[in-house]
Amino acid sequence: MDNNEKKIAAEEVNAAKTTAAEKFESFKTEASQHLDAAATQLDELKDKLVAQAQEFGKDIDIDGVKAKASEHFEAAKASTAANLANLQAQAESIFSAASAKADALSDVAEDKFDELKAEASVQLEAAQVKLDELKAEAALQIEEAKEKAKSVWSQLFGKE
Repeated sequence: MDNNEKKIAAEEVNAAKTTAAEKFESFKTEASQHLDAAATQLDELKDKLVAQAQEFGKDIDIDGVKAKASEHFEAAKASTAANLANLQAQAESIFSAASAKADALSDVAEDKFDELKAEASVQLEAAQVKLDELKAEAALQIEEAKEKAKSVWSQLFGKE
């Protein structure tokens, strides 16, 4: 692969990597926003639950309800964080695999180009040999034609 084509292939691979990295960063940002939104909603639900418990009367163990709500909130936050971490790990794995695939495809393309270039070189050399053979044959035929022309001239005019 000549330098220009290698450069173009490398630029295309780098562009694909950059695009994938940008998409991954966008995914992480969006996931973080969803996690924040979920945490906010869970806080609101906890506050509503506590408010409802207080409405039902004094005989309800408000502190117990608060503790349970906090436990559920923390469990939901932990679960959401674990899911986000899992999704991020999957995205990183996919990005890594895509990057490796792009590199492999670039290598395959370069190898294929080198094979085609080598084959073309062999064919060019064979064509050059054939051309040289044709030139030699043409030169021989020209000499033969000259000799025949001299012979005909000689027969017609008696001079060489």
